[in-house]
Amino acid sequence: MNLKYKSFIKKIIFLLVFINFSLYTDELPELGSSFDSILNAADEKKIKFQIMQQVYSSNSVINDPEINDYLSGFGKELVEKGTSEKPNINFFIVNDSSINAFAMLGNVIGVHTGLIFAANTESELGSVLSHEIAHITQKHLLRLFDSQARNIYKSYLALAIAVLAARTNPQLASGAITAASASQTQNILDYTRSNEQEADRIGLKVLEKAGYDPRGFIDFFSTLQKFNNFSSGAAPAFLRTHPVTLERISEIEDRLQDYKYLQKQNKPEFYFIKAKLRAFIGDYSNISNEFISEIETKRYINISSSYLGLVYSFLRQNKISEARKYFDKLILMKVKSPMIIELNANLLIKEKKYEQAFEVYKKGINDYPLYRAFIFGIANLIIEAKKPEKAIEFLKSYLSFYSDDPVFYELIAKAYSQKEDFQLEHENLADAYYFRYDLRNAIAQMDLAVKINSDNFYHQSRIEHRLKQLKR
Repeated sequence: MNLKYKSFIKKIIFLLVFINFSLYTDELPELGSSFDSILNAADEKKIKFQIMQQVYSSNSVINDPEINDYLSGFGKELVEKGTSEKPNINFFIVNDSSINAFAMLGNVIGVHTGLIFAANTESELGSVLSHEIAHITQKHLLRLFDSQARNIYKSYLALAIAVLAARTNPQLASGAITAASASQTQNILDYTRSNEQEADRIGLKVLEKAGYDPRGFIDFFSTLQKFNNFSSGAAPAFLRTHPVTLERISEIEDRLQDYKYLQKQNKPEFYFIKAKLRAFIGDYSNISNEFISEIETKRYINISSSYLGLVYSFLRQNKISEARKYFDKLILMKVKSPMIIELNANLLIKEKKYEQAFEVYKKGINDYPLYRAFIFGIANLIIEAKKPEKAIEFLKSYLSFYSDDPVFYELIAKAYSQKEDFQLEHENLADAYYFRYDLRNAIAQMDLAVKINSDNFYHQSRIEHRLKQLKR
């Protein structure tokens, strides 16, 4: 096949990935990839930008800084300690009750809330994240396409569509798979099974090097099986996108003989993020009763997390006195965690005890200097106190650590609005939109900033230059 035409076909396939992802955003497919032999760094950045634009525009993405930081911190720990490649991976959480996780083009990994709830230990959760990290480091999607490039080009697109359809929507996959010959389709399925086995093998090493129990792989398979046995519906999504065969389990068990048993204690935050998620995405009218019931009947896995979830559930319903009552019981358990400090500050703010909340945050940020929830909390209190210059100075002192966080720019914009410096307000709103991967609104805000004439020539020139960059 002509090399130029072959390259064109591959470009079309990547376009189909985007189309497929856009059509089934709620399904959020499992796609692992690297593109260094097809696309340059600029192309890869564009692809990642488009994918993350879809992610941020989805109403299903969880935006809580504590929950996101736990997952990102956990994932980065696995990457830094467990891989030699150390790719820069974006992690995010999708509000979806199905048990699933997926890697996508551009080094992006998504995790369903259903998976977080299902995992019994951090080693189980880590086994899934390590598996998805391996899909990225081993360039699985690209290798899949390259393997099929040796076939006749007329079937190339049909085969690629079949794989993508199978990963995003199994019900719609049959038509696409029928379009390709049976033998070629079997080659694809064999190759994806090979990917799964390799991701297991590499994932075991990643998990063990990061200090977690590699037996979390087998434990998680057992967890999946229990969910499958008690479910009246289809198998967990993870079983459909990552088929668990007897051969695969047997191979993992054989490999585990080379690993020492490692008992890893779960961090309190592992239980706390589950409780916080339950409190905010559970049934509004009944979630508090669920927490109370498991506390009274002692059906909890971790009692302090049940109390934390209960307090948040009352805050969600604006039942402040009930929240205070159970928070006071939680404090008596003397569990040390920044998530309890954040809960305390939230409760004090709801009680309109702003100075006390500020002091709680100040003490908290001394103990946990870069904890984002504390930074946001302090900044919001300063802005509410109508001290915009102090808020801007405080936020900018942390900006170098979180230069791609849109919330920082939103808060800075809010402070500039209080100062009635509307040019800098629009400029920072443009940055906020940019880091939410929303180019259209970023350009609109920067355009507004340019139209407000500044006495500062260099400042005006900088904004005009940035507007040109965004439009490019």
